[in-house]
Amino acid sequence: MNFNPHGESKFKSLKLIVGLTLAFIIIAYGLFEAFDFLCGPNLTVSSPSDGQTVHDSLVQVSGNTKRIAKIYVDGRQIFARNDGSFSEPLLLGYGYNIIEVKVEDQFGRQITKKLGLVLE
Repeated sequence: MNFNPHGESKFKSLKLIVGLTLAFIIIAYGLFEAFDFLCGPNLTVSSPSDGQTVHDSLVQVSGNTKRIAKIYVDGRQIFARNDGSFSEPLLLGYGYNIIEVKVEDQFGRQITKKLGLVLE
């Protein structure tokens, strides 16, 4: 029998490279799948701004979301568009009003933003 020590070390190197590549792929896939869980929901309210004084009792609450399952404006569920944007008309009372926008992801984590508006 011919014994080739160089051939055996090449085989070990190849096994090591394949094993490391496979481990990297598994870890990368796990992080990809866990991304939504790791990042949680995101909420940006673009209009109206907090502390704003308005002169019309009907305001448009709008903004953008990411990674959510549900969105609520003043406790009433609304629906975001496919791109994550939302817009909902809201009727204010005279004086100081607090608007609450809340989002929840599929894991039950929530983010709430409260806006104070004054209707003159």
